[in-house]
Amino acid sequence: MLMHKQINTLQYCRAVAAMAVVFLHAAIATAAFVGPLPQMVRAVAMRGFLGVDFFFVLSGFIIMHAHMDDARTPAAALRYAGRRVRRIYVPYLPVSLGMIALYLLFPGVSRANHDWGVLTSLTLFPTYRSPALVVAWTLSHEILFYSLFLVRYFSRFGIAFVLAWAAAILAAPALGWSPGIAVVQYLLSPLNLEFIAGMAAAWACRRLPPRSWPVWIMLALAALVALFLTLTPEAHRVWFGVALAPLIVGLALLERSRPLAPVSWLLLLGNASYAIYLVHDPVVSVVIRAAAVLHAWVPALIICAAAGTAFGVAYHLLVERPGLRLAAALPWGSRRSRYWPISAR
Repeated sequence: MLMHKQINTLQYCRAVAAMAVVFLHAAIATAAFVGPLPQMVRAVAMRGFLGVDFFFVLSGFIIMHAHMDDARTPAAALRYAGRRVRRIYVPYLPVSLGMIALYLLFPGVSRANHDWGVLTSLTLFPTYRSPALVVAWTLSHEILFYSLFLVRYFSRFGIAFVLAWAAAILAAPALGWSPGIAVVQYLLSPLNLEFIAGMAAAWACRRLPPRSWPVWIMLALAALVALFLTLTPEAHRVWFGVALAPLIVGLALLERSRPLAPVSWLLLLGNASYAIYLVHDPVVSVVIRAAAVLHAWVPALIICAAAGTAFGVAYHLLVERPGLRLAAALPWGSRRSRYWPISAR
């Protein structure tokens, strides 16, 4: 059985994924306010969106790993739903409300034509209008995945349901069907295959010998190299995400097979990755306006990336962690899962 504690190597990967997304948005802001970036820097930065794909695969892994052994009862389903709701909304809502207030008070604050909607911004329910916090579209995918996972608590055919979901995702484009309802489009998005790949990785970890970890890491690295050499990641990002599943398996088995000394600063960034993801874009949008006076892309890019990261860590320590503890202590709260720490997304 896989260990029931935080897997530090995966937290390190979360830190890297969060930094990739921060670097992407810092580069976009720098190019818009300071000037074009060198081609090589731009090429690397524009791949930062792939950090989102890692988060999706890891979310599938975490949920399956943490709740695979839960009882199939309404009480267990309620506990699961409560934990997921707290984990997403407690850190998210203050940032979202702040962005809503900003757009209402200063409609022209964004250079982009950002057609945001109140319903999506407050609930993350998918509509044809985006949330006020631009990056929160990914959280709509998360919420739908968490909701579908509830099927496990009421049916013994959870695996069959997941396979049917994957088949529907693959069949829709093959049949040329494009649903006209936003929530159905989200449900049939190919990005959901990354959640499913993460669930499969967690299932596999329970059954594979720890000593097999090098095989899975080498398999993942070979798949990722092949992807970058033969395909365009921008057009095939789902396959990048799926290729990360054996990497997660390998890292989890590695840590199960041998104790690894924790790297404290990487753990902090990994634990703060959700907070960094939430706050970095508005922070970068503000900081770049001041950094632009330097008229040099290198310091502007560094300042923006550092500010987005620093504010995210501060938000994690001062708002996210206390808020989650408070929410868990409320009468309708419950103790955190013994399978994964409260810092896990």
